[in-house]
Amino acid sequence: MIKKIALSLLVTSVLMAQNSTTNSNENKNLEQQIKQLQKELASFKKEQSETNEALLEEVSNSSSSGSILESEYKSFSSMGEAASKVYHTDNFVSIGGYGEYKFKKYSAFKNYSSATANETQNKAEFNIVRFVPYIGFKFNDWIVMNTEIEFEDGGSRSDNTKNYKYAIVEFSYLDFLIDEKFAVRVGHILVPFGMTNLNHEPVAYLTTERPRVETFIIPSTWHTNGLLTHGKVDSFEYYAGIITSPDAGAFTEGRYIQQGRLGARQFTDDMSMVLRGSYDMGSGINVGSSFLYGKSSVLEESRPGIGLTTANSSKVDITMLEVHGSYKNSGFDVKALASYGGLSGDVSTLPNPNISESVNGQYLTVGYDVLNSMSTTHQVFVVGDIERLDMDATNKTTNPDNNKFLEYSTGLAYFPDPKVVLKADYTIKDYASGANFADEQSFTMQAGFIF
Repeated sequence: MIKKIALSLLVTSVLMAQNSTTNSNENKNLEQQIKQLQKELASFKKEQSETNEALLEEVSNSSSSGSILESEYKSFSSMGEAASKVYHTDNFVSIGGYGEYKFKKYSAFKNYSSATANETQNKAEFNIVRFVPYIGFKFNDWIVMNTEIEFEDGGSRSDNTKNYKYAIVEFSYLDFLIDEKFAVRVGHILVPFGMTNLNHEPVAYLTTERPRVETFIIPSTWHTNGLLTHGKVDSFEYYAGIITSPDAGAFTEGRYIQQGRLGARQFTDDMSMVLRGSYDMGSGINVGSSFLYGKSSVLEESRPGIGLTTANSSKVDITMLEVHGSYKNSGFDVKALASYGGLSGDVSTLPNPNISESVNGQYLTVGYDVLNSMSTTHQVFVVGDIERLDMDATNKTTNPDNNKFLEYSTGLAYFPDPKVVLKADYTIKDYASGANFADEQSFTMQAGFIF
């Protein structure tokens, strides 16, 4: 009996020892697995943190490094700095944009035919003039998509409001960057003509309004469908291509071709050739010129099945030319441009027959940074601007002098940061002596930014 009890105790102790060894081994294995999981979790957290930082840097551009800012905010092919961001980033996705806020007050405006309209115009205007996001995508190191979406005056179009509101794709194209000297751009594009149309961001000009010559004669912003080649050879930059022509049926007296600009969806066989070149002479001097020639007609349908009430077979030739120059050095920021526009062919048979066959205009903007000699990154420009427009050089409109005027502006432009500008100016619009319009005076303030 005692032997049996002793044997049972021996077996029990052996089994307990074995269980203890097994549990110890299992605990060690479990500890190793936990340590391995901890290492993997730490590695995952590190990778996720790096990814989040990269995304945050791209979206918010929160870095204060001068080298990063210089590489991201740099013009490409004469386009705006924010519009060019996709060309200067290693990320696949690029987000940028710009915006403008405006206050404007006229002094005794009386040029509308309605007293109520004049009363409204004389009230102070507060407006989000535009908010514009850019979205870019790099498919690889030589194929780029770039898109601009513009929200004007708050961004929602309505037929029941007097406000000029809309949301529109202003450009959306593919750029095939075959070589620095030769690239191909196709899609809905900015027309490469003048200085402002390619770069109309608010930090690019010193006045509160875009130049009138590059609004009425060169209808900035002018965007249409087309195919362009472009590139840079040493200090020379060029564009050459084919675009769709504006609709001659929408040409309006005093506005040249401005009202004929087409949207993204077009039904037209009318084409124009456009050329632009600019040369960087060094020391802050850049000179250039643009030329356009094309055919235009009265478009019969805005979409299939929506025809005009009266057919019109008018054919019009469009010729445009501009020369420009700029100087940016030693605190000075100077821009000058002269432009000519001509129409020939069946101009007198267009739906709006009182259209001038010739227009021309010039402007000069001079700014000087009074803080130039100080050790600060802030800039305060004293600005003077003069523009001359003759929107009826052939005296064909109802009253030619209504479409001939000078504009004088003087003001300030303060840059607390290269991407932010605060402007204020006083403008006088001086009509020709025989005009039915009274001269206009206005005070305007603008806050603009790019990101």
